[in-house]
Amino acid sequence: MALVYGDLHIHIGRTKEGKAVKITASPALTLENIIRAAEQKGLRLVGIVDAACRGVLEELWALANTQILQPIPDGGYRWGKVTIFLGSEVEIACGQGRAAHFLGFFPSLQAVQEYTSLIWPAVTNSHLSTQRLKMDADSWLQAVLTCGGVAVAAHAFTPHKGVYGSCVRRLGEMFRNPELIVGLELGLSADTSMALGISDTHRQAYLANSDAHSPGTIAREFTAYDLPNISFRAWRDALMNGGKGVAAVHGMDPRLGKYYRSFCSHCMLLAAGDDAVLACPQCGRKMITGVWDRVREIADCRGQAPRKPPYQVHIPLAMLPGVGPITYGKLLREVGTELEILYHASLDEISRAAGEQTASCIRKFREGRFHIQPGGGGRYGKVTWKVTQTQ
Repeated sequence: MALVYGDLHIHIGRTKEGKAVKITASPALTLENIIRAAEQKGLRLVGIVDAACRGVLEELWALANTQILQPIPDGGYRWGKVTIFLGSEVEIACGQGRAAHFLGFFPSLQAVQEYTSLIWPAVTNSHLSTQRLKMDADSWLQAVLTCGGVAVAAHAFTPHKGVYGSCVRRLGEMFRNPELIVGLELGLSADTSMALGISDTHRQAYLANSDAHSPGTIAREFTAYDLPNISFRAWRDALMNGGKGVAAVHGMDPRLGKYYRSFCSHCMLLAAGDDAVLACPQCGRKMITGVWDRVREIADCRGQAPRKPPYQVHIPLAMLPGVGPITYGKLLREVGTELEILYHASLDEISRAAGEQTASCIRKFREGRFHIQPGGGGRYGKVTWKVTQTQ
């Protein structure tokens, strides 16, 4: 068994020909740049969630035909040192004008091609990312399973298209067989302890992925898997029984997320306190519901929750105070990958490359000596250092 770091929610901004895929993503987010960024970050496994988009699928076939993409016998493709899983993010209506995002992952290009033949008649934007489906949830899930795929709820708790965050209290409200959704992404504003408050989530594997819209945001969250080999089959098996092969979930402190607490855009007020806040205490208007507030609203777990892999707070290197672009680049050139720098490299080596102040920043991160100004209303939180007598 080997520990494998994977980020399985990465978008394509543009195809090789320059055609837009994810409109809100950076044009620099191409397949080639994703592989380069994954290597710099220290990932061995990435998931492309726009593989079912027309232009991306054509590009993937071309890469396979020229043997840049090497098929793995048990599913997946290898590009250099990085393994790629092919995924599809879709938007499914859940009633009352609301919708949620889900991910399907597939073992091969042939499986993706078969999947597209099933869903494209119901797709309104087949060349663009996060395809909107005129198809019910059960029909989409059946299409994924028919093609040998795996279904995951994307950023499950966010107010923007998260299934728990904006649609339902229980997956059974959308799916006849909700147990066939085998994993759920915690998202940038939630962690394991929050998810465990909702008993409906206990059967799923908890995952952390970046939902990257630029090369720099790849691996801002990731999952550590304990796998016998890096393949689609081994990963699929790791998700069974609530995530038996998930070693750890490396997610940002939820307070760094853009939707951690409810926010009133009229009063510019961020919710506070120990109770869920859904309406503005000043003007009475409905607030942009925060993830923490929504989870508190629908939490129902009163007994003992199942054990889940540890949630390890991760802060991207570029978010640490004092680590600017020049320092970041120097660390990558002289020390190693981002994950090596954050977790494994000696502080002496970091100091020689980027100075004692940078080494001190990373030491404080490793020791948890930081605090967070919480985010909300579409704005990320901010990392600052604790002021203590030992500093």
